[in-house]
Amino acid sequence: MKKILSILCCMAMAISLVGCGGNGATTGKTVTVAKENDVISMDSTYATDGMSFEVIHAIIDGLMTQDSDGSLINALAADYTVSDDELTWTFTLKDAVWSNGDAVTAHDFEYAWKRTVVRPEAEYAYLYGSDGACIAGADEILDRVWDGETLTEADATDLGVKALDDKTLEIKLAQSVPFFASLMTFPIFYPVNQAFAEELGDQYALSPDNLLSCGAFKLTKWEQGNRIELVKNDTYYDADKVEIDNLIFVITKEVSSSVAAFEGGTVDFTKLSSDLIDKYKDADEFTTVLEGYLWYLQYNMENQYLSNKNLRLALTYAVDKVDLVENVLKDGSLTGDGFTPSGLATGPTGKDFREEAGEYYSLDATKAQEYFAAALQELGLTSLKLTLLYENADPAKSAAEYLQSCLQKNLPGLTIEMDMQPKANRIERQKVGEFEVVLTRWGPDYADPTTYLTLMQTGNSYNYGKFSSAAYDGKLAEASKAATVEARWAALIEAEKILMEEVPITSVFQVGGASLISGDVTGIDTHAVGVPYIYKNVKKN
Repeated sequence: MKKILSILCCMAMAISLVGCGGNGATTGKTVTVAKENDVISMDSTYATDGMSFEVIHAIIDGLMTQDSDGSLINALAADYTVSDDELTWTFTLKDAVWSNGDAVTAHDFEYAWKRTVVRPEAEYAYLYGSDGACIAGADEILDRVWDGETLTEADATDLGVKALDDKTLEIKLAQSVPFFASLMTFPIFYPVNQAFAEELGDQYALSPDNLLSCGAFKLTKWEQGNRIELVKNDTYYDADKVEIDNLIFVITKEVSSSVAAFEGGTVDFTKLSSDLIDKYKDADEFTTVLEGYLWYLQYNMENQYLSNKNLRLALTYAVDKVDLVENVLKDGSLTGDGFTPSGLATGPTGKDFREEAGEYYSLDATKAQEYFAAALQELGLTSLKLTLLYENADPAKSAAEYLQSCLQKNLPGLTIEMDMQPKANRIERQKVGEFEVVLTRWGPDYADPTTYLTLMQTGNSYNYGKFSSAAYDGKLAEASKAATVEARWAALIEAEKILMEEVPITSVFQVGGASLISGDVTGIDTHAVGVPYIYKNVKKN
């Protein structure tokens, strides 16, 4: 499905964010976390980044969440049932209240979902349609929005979500979705208090006073680009399980500065850049986790050179992924062996998708040079210069610098020019196709291979390289209509095989997170899928 995103609207929203609130020093148990990036939006309809997801999840619960082991558990849902045909999901809600005293009701979910699906600037709204939850009526509404129609919640009456009463939410699907419950952990499906949001209009969620909480914490201070402060929400339905009084995020662009703050005792948690890992790897506070983010090279298939498959194969075989993760990144990262990372999803046999689908491509300098020679001959060239677009923060910066050296070493006659940009610029350049090769990443929205594989469908708005394959699209369509879970899984494995053999991307590495965490702090839960860090279970001695 084609998804047309309103870039200007998103930029305007980001610029308009205002930080305010907070008075006086914090009291009680406080955990302070250093982060490189600020929140982009506290409105679950518009949030698109991991940092926003983390803070939104800390203050607002969805229907479902994950425990410390990554297993799905109920959040605001007390229980749910699924019809025999798996097309009707009925959730019964717990007794919960917003921080203004209003009850959290099924109407808050119905309003939030209809509010989201009619807004062109809601980038993750596509998850309501056939690329995600397959909610009945969503595709038709989304198509109208992406075709430029101006709609309101009143125009979303055909969306398959309905509050049967204050405690009962009914969801109708267009087809069975095996990972539907997993999707309910994602912020785009969180509730919004209709009366509160409509009273504030375009000021909703732009400051602590303009946002309600129904989660473990409440937002009390937001100094944009500097500091975010949360306090325990005493009206939270599960407040007895929340053991700290304050959760503070300090926005620190330079990892060296956040590490200095950690050593000075003013920060309890900070990630490490690759150049600091050797210094701290033997410290008691050092830890690594495997994250779900996959970094890959994406090729602009409309480029006169990169449309040549032999060239793409040459670049792929020239990358030494093992050397990169073991000797450059050194943070627990894994080699990228396909377009679906390890640990994302298991199939009907209980095996991980990556294990069943196998590994694609490893360093082979001889093959790389043979493909490169063939490409140069087909292109009528004796040498070639390509530009690599990447962002100016680790791990991308370290990886890109290594890739430049590795590609030029293994492909004599190739010159890689470096184009380093801030992350926001890198993304905008991708969106408008202003790149040749880009080092980019994707984080999984839900625990299923399609969270990656659908990105490369013809017309997908995240398919920035404009890859198109009828065979690939057909195999994904086959998977979506499969009669059994076994047939669906087999079709997804075949789809990835087609993708990897066509080489519109080169999978490089799956991110490992090397961090320092204070010895008296536990319970910062990390997850490869959905919300990256969950703080409800944090404890401090």
